[in-house]
Amino acid sequence: MKTEIGVIGLGVMGKSLSRNLARNGFKLSVYNRHVAGFEENVATDFKNTYLELEHIRPFDDLKMFVQSMEAPRKIILMVNAGPTVDEVLRNLSDHLEPGDIVIDGGNSHFSDTARRIESMNNLGIEFIGCGISG
Repeated sequence: MKTEIGVIGLGVMGKSLSRNLARNGFKLSVYNRHVAGFEENVATDFKNTYLELEHIRPFDDLKMFVQSMEAPRKIILMVNAGPTVDEVLRNLSDHLEPGDIVIDGGNSHFSDTARRIESMNNLGIEFIGCGISG
């Protein structure tokens, strides 16, 4: 089963947003980075903690996360504003296709958002700055 929406970043805001989307019937993939000895199995542990997440798909492999979604992909970034967003976009863009949509849910500075819009649009990827955290 392909999912409708993906969420990257399972901190407090990413988890809350994911739970809300799942409760409202969205088919959801979630991703959190894997850092040996520090952040391991975050997405799987999250899924196993809440009953409403029974049908989500958890990942710590970015390529598999992207492949789990129907095209065009709709991915919400819930990571810290600043260089972290750029790092995630660099890694993520290798797996995206023209027409995919990335929404930055962190409160990025408008000049960073403008730069990212241009960069992603050059790849055919839609980028939306939509500060929903904080």
